Amino acid sequence: MSHPDEQAWFEQAYDRAPFGIGVFMPEEGRWLRANPALCRLLGYCEDELAAIAEADLTHSEDPSLTQFLLFGSGSEAPDTDADAPLSLHKRYVHKSGRIVWASLHLSILEERLPPDRPRYLAQVTDISEHMQREEQLRASEYKHRLVAEVSLDWISRHKADEQATITYSSPACRTFFGYAPEEMIGHSAIGAVHPDDLAHVQAFLAEIAHTEGSRVIFRYRHKDGHYVWLESSSRYTFGANGDVDEIIAVSRDITERIRANKLLQESEQKYKSLFDHNPAAVYSMNMDGDYLTANPNLEKLTGYTLDELLGMYWGPIVAPKDLAKTQHHFDLAKQGLPQSYDLTVIHKDGHLVDVNSTNIPIVVDHEVVGVFGITTDITERQRYLEQIEKLSAGYTLILNAVSEGIFGLDTDGNTMFINPAGAAMLGFEPEELIGKPYRGILHEPYSNAPRLLDGEDAIFRVIQDGRTYHNKESVMWRKDGSSFLVEYQVTPMADKGEVKGAVVVFRDKTSEHEIMRAKESAERADQAKSEFLAVMSHEIRTPMNGVIGMTELLADTALDEEQRSYTDMIRQSSAALMRIINEILDFSKIEAGKMELLDEPLSVREVVEGAASLFAPRAAERGIGLDWRIDERIPSLVVGDEGKLRQILVNLIGNAVKFTERGSVQVSVSLHASAEPHRLYVDFTVTDTGIGIPSDKQQLLFQSFTQLHPAINRKYGGTGLGLAICKKLVELMGGLITVSSKERVGSSFSITMPFGLPSNEAGAASEISPQGGQREHYGERMAAPDALADAEDRTIAMAKALPVKSPLAQLRLLVVDDVPVNRMLLATLLRKHGWEPDTAENGAEAVRMAAAARYDIVFMDLQMPVMNGFEATEAINRMFDEKHRPVIVAVTAYARREDRERCLAAGMQDFIGKPVFAQEVERVVKQWTPRVEKQRR
Repeated sequence: MSHPDEQAWFEQAYDRAPFGIGVFMPEEGRWLRANPALCRLLGYCEDELAAIAEADLTHSEDPSLTQFLLFGSGSEAPDTDADAPLSLHKRYVHKSGRIVWASLHLSILEERLPPDRPRYLAQVTDISEHMQREEQLRASEYKHRLVAEVSLDWISRHKADEQATITYSSPACRTFFGYAPEEMIGHSAIGAVHPDDLAHVQAFLAEIAHTEGSRVIFRYRHKDGHYVWLESSSRYTFGANGDVDEIIAVSRDITERIRANKLLQESEQKYKSLFDHNPAAVYSMNMDGDYLTANPNLEKLTGYTLDELLGMYWGPIVAPKDLAKTQHHFDLAKQGLPQSYDLTVIHKDGHLVDVNSTNIPIVVDHEVVGVFGITTDITERQRYLEQIEKLSAGYTLILNAVSEGIFGLDTDGNTMFINPAGAAMLGFEPEELIGKPYRGILHEPYSNAPRLLDGEDAIFRVIQDGRTYHNKESVMWRKDGSSFLVEYQVTPMADKGEVKGAVVVFRDKTSEHEIMRAKESAERADQAKSEFLAVMSHEIRTPMNGVIGMTELLADTALDEEQRSYTDMIRQSSAALMRIINEILDFSKIEAGKMELLDEPLSVREVVEGAASLFAPRAAERGIGLDWRIDERIPSLVVGDEGKLRQILVNLIGNAVKFTERGSVQVSVSLHASAEPHRLYVDFTVTDTGIGIPSDKQQLLFQSFTQLHPAINRKYGGTGLGLAICKKLVELMGGLITVSSKERVGSSFSITMPFGLPSNEAGAASEISPQGGQREHYGERMAAPDALADAEDRTIAMAKALPVKSPLAQLRLLVVDDVPVNRMLLATLLRKHGWEPDTAENGAEAVRMAAAARYDIVFMDLQMPVMNGFEATEAINRMFDEKHRPVIVAVTAYARREDRERCLAAGMQDFIGKPVFAQEVERVVKQWTPRVEKQRR
C-alpha cells in the first residue's frame, strides 16, 4: 500500500509536468484523462478533451491513435506488449487552428480491465519547433543543391588531404572536364593539375588556411587529355574542435579568356611592329581630325616634329586646293568607309609634297572612334608610269612563268611592275601594287640591315650606286598584315649607263627559317642542360667533398664506441647521398643527350666478377648465396663501354641483394649467337629469390622516380632512378633489357648487349656456335672482412684515411682551394703520408707562392675568386721552362669527361675529382714522384 505522501507527490508531478500526460482508450477514441501540459498543447481543457474524439483533433493526413494502436502503420496492430512502449510522431490541430507536431510514447496500463478494453498512458511532447527546423534545413539543402546543379561554375568539395580528394562535384564538371560527377568523386584533384602549375596550386592551398577571398589560376586535365584553364576560389571549413574539416571550391572555366588575352597581346605586338617599322607615315586621329599618335615618317614628310604634330589639326598641313576633297574623304572614313586618295601637303618650310593618303576607320564595339592614316610621298610616281607601259610582252611572259617573286621599282621606290607569283605571295592583285611604294612591302630587320643615313635604305643605295644587293633573310608584308621571311636580291636597271630603277627578285623561305630556328633553339637548350649538369655537379660535390673527407678524418681519430657509431652513420648517409646525386646527374645527362659511349677493349669476366664481388660481403652478412657463372666461349677481350656495363650490373646485382631476404642471387653470362663478323651479343641474367614484383606494377618498373616497394625503399634508400638509368644505358648501347617476376617468388632481369671485337678475334668469333660445348665458369662466394654493405660503402672504406707513413720522397707540395674545409682535408691527407704542404686561398696567391718557392706538385682547384685555376696554371707554366715546371693536378667537382680534357689541355698534368679520397691522393703522388726526382737530378 502506497504512502499518502507518495500519492500526493505523484499528483503534484502529474499536474506540474512540462510535458503532456494523458490516458487514452482506443475503443472510445477519447482522452479519459489529460494533465494541464497536454491541455495547453492542444488548447482544450480536460473536460473538452474528454468530449471530443481524438481523431477530430488529428491532422487529416496523419492516423488517429485508435488507428495506430489497432492497425499500426499497416494492416496489423502494433505490438502492445507492456515492455515495448509505442512511439509515433503526428500532427494535431490546436483549438486556435494552428498545427502542432507532437511526439507520443504509449504504454499499456496494467489494470483489471477487460482484455478488449485496454487503456494507454501517453507521454506527449510538443516538437513543432524541432520539425520546423528540420523542414527549414531540408528546404535550405534543396536550395543549395539546386544552386550547385544549375550553376555554370564547377562547385566541388574536397578532403583536406595532400591530394585534395574530391567528395562532391557539381554537374558542371561534365561541361568542364567531360566527366560525370560520380566519376570524379573519390579521385585526386591534385593529380589532374598541370605539372607546371602544381607548385603554384599547392602553395595556394597552404595559404587559404590563413587568407580568405584569394583566387588561383591553373590548368586542369580534361578527360580526353587536353587542359582547361580554371580560376578557382577556395576556402577551408573547420570542425567544432577547430580542425580543418574540408575544402570548398568554386571554379570557373577561363580557357577562352586566356586564349583571347593571348590573341590580344599578339595583335598588339603586330600592330606595334606595323606602326613603328612601316616605311610610310602612319598616324591616328580623333573624330575632330587631331593627331593622337604618329610614327617618325610623318615628321619627315611634313617637317614638323612629333611634339608639334600631336594634338594638331590636319587642316593647316593640307594645300587649300585639296581641303574640300580631304574633308570629304575624312568624313566618309568617320562613317566607317575606308578611303584612299591623292592630295598635296604643305611642308613646314613651304614646299609642296604630293602624297597618297589612306584613311581607315578605328572601330571599337561597333562604333567609329577615330581614323587611322597611312601617307606616302608620290611626287615622282607619275614620271615613270610610261616606262612601266613600255615593258615588252616577252618580258611579261617570262615574269609570268617564274615561281620567284619579281617586281620593278623606279628611282623613288615606287612599284612599276610585279609578276603574278610575287603578287600572289604578297596577297595582292598586281594592279593594286602598281605605282605604290615598295616600303609597304619590304622591311629589313635592324639586326641585318646596314646603318644608313638620311632615311636611305639598301634598295635606294642600289639605285644610287648601281651595285647589286643580296639579303639572305628579311621580312615582307602581305596585304592582310601578316609577314613572311624572304631571301631577295636587288639589281639596278640602267639605260645607257643611267640607273632608272631596280628589279627585286625574292622567294619565300619562312619554312627554312623555322627549321633553322627550331634547330638553334634545340642546340641552345642542349647547351643549357649541359652547363646545368656541370654547375650542379660542381656545386653539390664541393660541399660533399668536405662532408665525406672530414668524416673519414674524424673516423681515424680516437673515438669512443658511441662517437664511432655516429661517425659511421654520417659516412653511410654521405655515401647514400652521393649515390642519389650520381643517379640524378646520370639521368639528367642521358636526358640531355650528353651521355657519350666509349669503344675500348674490356674483359667481360673481370667486369662481372668485380661487380658481383662488391656485394658478396652484404650477401654473406644476410645469409643468402651470391653465385655467378660466365660462359668461357666469350672472348677474353671485347670492345664496348666498360664503365657503363659495370654501372648496369652493379645496379641490378645490388637490387637483387637488397630485395632478397633468403635464398640466393644468381648471375649468369652466356654467349648469344651472331652472324656479324665483327660483333657479338652477350646475355647477362640476374636472378633472385626475393620479394618479386606484382604483375600490375611491372609496367612501372623502368619509369623514372618510381618505387614499387616504398616501405622497403624507405628502409634501404633509393631514388627510383636506378632501373630507369639501366634501361636508358642499355638502349643507348644498342641492347635490350627485359624482366620476369612473380610476387614472393623472385625476379629475373635479362640484358642482351652487343659488343665489338678486336680485329684479331673477329674471325674466331664468327665460328662460335651457341649449341656446341658450352663451358661455364662458376664464381666462388667471396667474403672480405673489411668490406662494407654496398658499393658506396666499399668506396668509402677504400678511401679511409691511412695512418701517418714515412714519405716516399721529400716533396714540396702546395694545396690551392678557396674553401677552407677542402684545403684542410687535402692538407691532412698529405700529412698522413708524411708531407707538410703549403696552402693558398686563390690562384693569385698560388702564383705568388710558386714564384717565391719552387714546388714539386700543386693541387689546384678550378673555381676560385681573384684568379681561377686555369689562369693560375697558365701563369705558373709561363714562369718555368718545361723541365722545371711543377706537376699541376686539377682538383675539382666538375667530373665530366670534357672537364678532364679541358684541364689537361690547359696545361695540367693530372685530375682528381671531388669528393677526394686518400687512395687518389696517394696515387697521384706515387705516379709523379719519379718525374720529380728525375727533374732534381
